[in-house]
Amino acid sequence: MIDWLKSDITNAVHDLQSFYSNITLNKCNASLKTDRNGQLLKENFEMNNSLVFVVRYNETGKIKRVEMQVSLHKYFAGGFNFSDFYFKDVFAGIASICLTYEINPFKATILNLEAGFNVTPQIETDTFLNGLYFYKTVPFTEMKNKFRYKVGIEATLSDYVVKCYNKRSQLMSKIQLLKELLRYEVHFNVMRKVNECGIYCLADLLNHNHVYKLSKLVLSTLEDLVHFEPKLLNQRLTTPDKRLVNQWKNPKEIATLMKDNSQRFRRQRRRFKELSFEVELSTLTEVKKAIHAKEKRLLQLDYVTIKQIDFFLSNYQK
Repeated sequence: MIDWLKSDITNAVHDLQSFYSNITLNKCNASLKTDRNGQLLKENFEMNNSLVFVVRYNETGKIKRVEMQVSLHKYFAGGFNFSDFYFKDVFAGIASICLTYEINPFKATILNLEAGFNVTPQIETDTFLNGLYFYKTVPFTEMKNKFRYKVGIEATLSDYVVKCYNKRSQLMSKIQLLKELLRYEVHFNVMRKVNECGIYCLADLLNHNHVYKLSKLVLSTLEDLVHFEPKLLNQRLTTPDKRLVNQWKNPKEIATLMKDNSQRFRRQRRRFKELSFEVELSTLTEVKKAIHAKEKRLLQLDYVTIKQIDFFLSNYQK
């Protein structure tokens, strides 16, 4: 469930000089940034399987901060994140990084975090995405890959971004997936809501109760999706509801309504969601069921993993 994160590891590294020598020696690629006077501002060290270390410098040329950016899923799974990623796999990824680079998980503060689920929808992923209009009152906009091809949609709020995209299309240039794969995730760029789940550092991601709360936080966002259900067109509706459904077939018209008359938009949105909820086996309902079922599988916990986590964390001071 947990995927990408950014962490401040400045105080988590056992020995800064040894750490710097390690990443310099074992890097796959490196780049640097300077100011107009040639003063070094930061260095990026790309390691294996999406792991990146960013070393930032102060005006005197000394290291002021070290950040780690990594997709735990890709790091664990050899560079890809289309498979299922279980709680025990999160532990394996974090343990590997901390042991390899001598990082104390209790002192590695999480700055940003992404969490979500991969599921196979009953219809084509792009068809489902085309019907997603809003998250709450925020319209979805195109999400593109590094080649500027549309792979999904996203709704940006002040504290987090809701993303929904076609994992199969995203990976097409690297690997051919045999079935449709929908990725639903939330990127937290402000940690307030994540902190309320009890998650502040890497070690907290090994606390099953904390991760369970984070999972429920991600699942709660599903209830605020506004999706146009084609089956609505075949329902027996009152005349006003028919007009409403026909109007909501056109996302551009709804976007104009939201801009020109926000109160009317909210009333219509509320009624539209009610009508969609009443549709038996709606597409959105089926996607929600699949995501909830996947969450239960990914958060399975066994006795061996519990003991392994306890032993691993016992080697570090809080």
